[in-house]
Amino acid sequence: MRDATIAFAGMLQASELVRQIATSGTYSGQAARASVGSVFSRSPESTEAVYGGIGGVRMGLRVLTELFSARSNHESLQSLNYALGLAKLSKQVRRDGKRLTAIGDELDLVEQAWRDADEQLDEAVFSQLADIYQRHVSTLGFRLSISGRPEYLKQGDKVAFVRALLLTGLRSAILWHQVGGRQWRLVFQRRRMLEQAQELLTA
Repeated sequence: MRDATIAFAGMLQASELVRQIATSGTYSGQAARASVGSVFSRSPESTEAVYGGIGGVRMGLRVLTELFSARSNHESLQSLNYALGLAKLSKQVRRDGKRLTAIGDELDLVEQAWRDADEQLDEAVFSQLADIYQRHVSTLGFRLSISGRPEYLKQGDKVAFVRALLLTGLRSAILWHQVGGRQWRLVFQRRRMLEQAQELLTA
Protein backbone atom coordinates (compact mmCIF):
# COMPACT_ATOMS: atom_id res chain seq x y z
CA MET A 1 0.00 0.00 0.00
CA ARG A 2 2.86 2.40 0.77
CA ASP A 3 4.51 1.92 -2.62
CA ALA A 4 1.19 2.11 -4.47
CA THR A 5 0.31 5.32 -2.63
CA ILE A 6 3.64 6.92 -3.56
CA ALA A 7 3.34 5.90 -7.22
CA PHE A 8 -0.26 7.12 -7.43
CA ALA A 9 0.83 10.40 -5.85
CA GLY A 10 3.40 10.60 -8.67
CA MET A 11 0.57 10.24 -11.20
CA LEU A 12 -1.49 12.91 -9.45
CA GLN A 13 1.48 15.26 -9.22
CA ALA A 14 2.19 15.11 -12.95
CA SER A 15 -1.52 15.59 -13.60
CA GLU A 16 -1.73 18.57 -11.25
CA LEU A 17 1.29 20.17 -12.93
CA VAL A 18 -0.42 19.73 -16.32
CA ARG A 19 -3.58 21.31 -14.89
CA GLN A 20 -1.59 24.25 -13.53
CA ILE A 21 0.11 24.96 -16.86
CA ALA A 22 -3.10 24.60 -18.89
CA THR A 23 -5.15 26.88 -16.64
CA SER A 24 -2.63 29.42 -15.32
CA GLY A 25 0.47 29.11 -17.49
CA THR A 26 2.63 28.53 -14.40
CA TYR A 27 3.66 25.51 -12.34
CA SER A 28 5.60 24.45 -9.26
CA GLY A 29 9.24 24.16 -10.33
CA GLN A 30 10.28 21.96 -7.42
CA ALA A 31 7.53 19.40 -8.08
CA ALA A 32 8.22 19.51 -11.84
CA ARG A 33 11.93 18.76 -11.32
CA ALA A 34 11.09 15.69 -9.23
CA SER A 35 8.54 14.50 -11.78
CA VAL A 36 10.89 14.97 -14.74
CA GLY A 37 13.71 13.26 -12.85
CA SER A 38 11.48 10.22 -12.32
CA VAL A 39 11.55 9.27 -16.02
CA PHE A 40 15.35 8.87 -15.79
CA SER A 41 15.18 6.74 -12.63
CA ARG A 42 15.17 3.34 -14.29
CA SER A 43 16.67 1.09 -11.57
CA PRO A 44 15.63 2.71 -8.27
CA GLU A 45 16.41 1.24 -4.86
CA SER A 46 12.87 1.98 -3.70
CA THR A 47 9.62 3.50 -4.94
CA GLU A 48 10.28 6.86 -3.26
CA ALA A 49 13.80 6.91 -4.75
CA VAL A 50 12.16 7.31 -8.18
CA TYR A 51 11.21 10.84 -7.07
CA GLY A 52 14.33 11.59 -5.06
CA GLY A 53 12.56 10.83 -1.78
CA ILE A 54 9.10 11.42 -0.35
CA GLY A 55 9.58 15.18 -0.69
CA GLY A 56 9.57 14.68 -4.45
CA VAL A 57 5.90 13.69 -4.42
CA ARG A 58 4.67 16.01 -1.68
CA MET A 59 2.38 17.87 -4.08
CA GLY A 60 0.88 14.61 -5.30
CA LEU A 61 0.32 13.38 -1.75
CA ARG A 62 -1.49 16.62 -0.91
CA VAL A 63 -3.77 16.22 -3.95
CA LEU A 64 -4.42 12.61 -2.89
CA THR A 65 -5.46 13.64 0.61
CA GLU A 66 -7.81 16.28 -0.82
CA LEU A 67 -9.41 13.72 -3.13
CA PHE A 68 -9.87 10.98 -0.55
CA SER A 69 -11.08 13.25 2.24
CA ALA A 70 -14.04 15.60 2.27
CA ARG A 71 -11.95 18.42 0.77
CA SER A 72 -11.97 17.48 -2.92
CA ASN A 73 -12.64 20.31 -5.35
CA HIS A 74 -12.88 20.89 -9.08
CA GLU A 75 -9.10 21.24 -9.43
CA SER A 76 -8.23 18.00 -7.64
CA LEU A 77 -10.98 16.12 -9.50
CA GLN A 78 -9.57 17.34 -12.80
CA SER A 79 -6.13 16.09 -11.78
CA LEU A 80 -7.70 12.74 -10.87
CA ASN A 81 -9.31 12.49 -14.30
CA TYR A 82 -5.94 13.06 -15.95
CA ALA A 83 -4.34 10.44 -13.68
CA LEU A 84 -7.01 7.88 -14.59
CA GLY A 85 -6.38 8.68 -18.25
CA LEU A 86 -2.67 8.07 -17.71
CA ALA A 87 -3.49 4.69 -16.16
CA LYS A 88 -5.46 3.81 -19.30
CA LEU A 89 -2.59 4.93 -21.54
CA SER A 90 -0.05 2.95 -19.50
CA LYS A 91 -2.08 -0.21 -20.02
CA GLN A 92 -1.77 0.21 -23.80
CA VAL A 93 1.95 1.01 -23.58
CA ARG A 94 2.70 -1.97 -21.30
CA ARG A 95 1.09 -4.30 -23.84
CA ASP A 96 3.31 -3.00 -26.65
CA GLY A 97 6.83 -4.20 -25.92
CA LYS A 98 8.37 -2.57 -28.99
CA ARG A 99 6.85 0.81 -28.12
CA LEU A 100 7.99 0.54 -24.50
CA THR A 101 11.53 -0.35 -25.58
CA ALA A 102 11.62 2.55 -28.06
CA ILE A 103 10.54 4.99 -25.34
CA GLY A 104 13.25 3.66 -23.01
CA ASP A 105 15.94 3.89 -25.69
CA GLU A 106 15.03 7.50 -26.46
CA LEU A 107 14.94 8.44 -22.79
CA ASP A 108 18.51 7.14 -22.54
CA LEU A 109 19.49 9.67 -25.21
CA VAL A 110 17.74 12.56 -23.42
CA GLU A 111 19.15 11.68 -20.00
CA GLN A 112 22.58 13.13 -20.77
CA ALA A 113 21.02 16.49 -21.66
CA TRP A 114 19.14 16.37 -18.32
CA ARG A 115 22.39 15.69 -16.46
CA ASP A 116 24.23 18.38 -18.42
CA ALA A 117 21.54 20.88 -17.42
CA ASP A 118 22.32 19.96 -13.79
CA GLU A 119 18.80 18.50 -13.55
CA GLN A 120 17.25 21.93 -14.01
CA LEU A 121 14.09 22.55 -16.04
CA ASP A 122 15.75 23.11 -19.37
CA GLU A 123 13.43 23.86 -22.30
CA ALA A 124 15.48 21.63 -24.59
CA VAL A 125 14.87 18.66 -22.28
CA PHE A 126 11.15 19.42 -22.13
CA SER A 127 11.08 19.63 -25.92
CA GLN A 128 12.76 16.25 -26.33
CA LEU A 129 10.48 14.58 -23.77
CA ALA A 130 7.46 16.14 -25.47
CA ASP A 131 8.64 14.73 -28.80
CA ILE A 132 8.88 11.23 -27.30
CA TYR A 133 5.35 11.56 -25.94
CA GLN A 134 3.97 12.87 -29.21
CA ARG A 135 5.50 10.13 -31.36
CA HIS A 136 5.01 7.13 -29.08
CA VAL A 137 2.00 7.94 -26.88
CA SER A 138 -0.15 10.43 -28.79
CA THR A 139 -0.35 7.88 -31.61
CA LEU A 140 -2.22 5.37 -29.42
CA GLY A 141 -5.94 4.78 -29.87
CA PHE A 142 -6.78 6.64 -26.64
CA ARG A 143 -5.67 10.25 -26.27
CA LEU A 144 -5.88 12.45 -23.20
CA SER A 145 -7.88 15.64 -23.65
CA ILE A 146 -6.45 18.56 -21.68
CA SER A 147 -8.72 21.42 -20.64
CA GLY A 148 -7.43 24.91 -20.07
CA ARG A 149 -7.20 28.45 -21.34
CA PRO A 150 -6.58 28.79 -25.09
CA GLU A 151 -3.92 31.47 -24.59
CA TYR A 152 -1.74 28.87 -22.82
CA LEU A 153 -2.65 25.79 -24.85
CA LYS A 154 -1.70 27.62 -28.06
CA GLN A 155 1.82 28.43 -26.86
CA GLY A 156 4.39 25.98 -28.19
CA ASP A 157 6.52 25.92 -25.04
CA LYS A 158 3.47 25.37 -22.80
CA VAL A 159 2.26 22.51 -25.02
CA ALA A 160 5.74 20.96 -24.84
CA PHE A 161 5.72 21.25 -21.03
CA VAL A 162 2.30 19.55 -20.91
CA ARG A 163 3.42 16.65 -23.11
CA ALA A 164 6.66 16.21 -21.20
CA LEU A 165 4.81 16.12 -17.89
CA LEU A 166 2.28 13.64 -19.28
CA LEU A 167 5.25 11.40 -20.10
CA THR A 168 6.40 11.64 -16.48
CA GLY A 169 2.86 10.77 -15.38
CA LEU A 170 2.94 7.75 -17.66
CA ARG A 171 6.15 6.62 -15.98
CA SER A 172 4.39 6.84 -12.60
CA ALA A 173 1.37 4.97 -13.96
CA ILE A 174 3.58 2.09 -15.11
CA LEU A 175 5.32 2.11 -11.72
CA TRP A 176 1.93 2.12 -9.97
CA HIS A 177 0.92 -1.05 -11.80
CA GLN A 178 4.29 -2.67 -11.05
CA VAL A 179 3.83 -2.18 -7.29
CA GLY A 180 0.28 -3.56 -7.30
CA GLY A 181 -1.77 -0.43 -7.97
CA ARG A 182 -5.17 -1.16 -9.51
CA GLN A 183 -8.13 1.08 -10.22
CA TRP A 184 -10.54 -0.92 -8.05
CA ARG A 185 -8.29 -0.28 -5.06
CA LEU A 186 -8.95 3.45 -5.44
CA VAL A 187 -12.58 2.71 -4.56
CA PHE A 188 -12.31 -0.05 -1.98
CA GLN A 189 -9.05 0.90 -0.29
CA ARG A 190 -9.22 4.67 -0.47
CA ARG A 191 -9.29 5.07 3.33
CA ARG A 192 -6.10 3.03 3.66
CA MET A 193 -4.48 5.10 0.91
CA LEU A 194 -5.61 8.32 2.60
CA GLU A 195 -4.14 7.21 5.93
CA GLN A 196 -0.91 6.18 4.20
CA ALA A 197 -0.65 9.53 2.39
CA GLN A 198 -1.26 11.46 5.62
CA GLU A 199 1.40 9.40 7.35
CA LEU A 200 3.91 10.06 4.56
CA LEU A 201 3.18 13.80 4.66
CA THR A 202 3.85 14.01 8.38
CA ALA A 203 6.92 11.72 8.43
